[in-house]
Amino acid sequence: MVEQTPLLHNILVVVLCVLGVCGLLCMIRVVGNRRYTDRLIAMNLVGSLVVLMICLLSYILGEGYLVDVAFMYGLLNLLAVAVLCRIVVTHHRERKENRK
Repeated sequence: MVEQTPLLHNILVVVLCVLGVCGLLCMIRVVGNRRYTDRLIAMNLVGSLVVLMICLLSYILGEGYLVDVAFMYGLLNLLAVAVLCRIVVTHHRERKENRK
């Protein structure tokens, strides 16, 4: 592991804060949008940002087990988005059939 200098530590904390702000902006996009596809994309982005934030936190704290937590959260994020995409596609198909 690379030695953390105070400058590197401060830079990583700033990057972590910026990622947190980006995550909050994406959550606003999830809540405030009407289209399902935009919500799904924003939700997937929030999950990816959380995984990145956990990895950075793991490096800052020097705790290796947090990488495992990030890995599992990434897999759950992938599964959730895949299931929700399937639900949206099914709903769209049913709606299209009902119009005919």
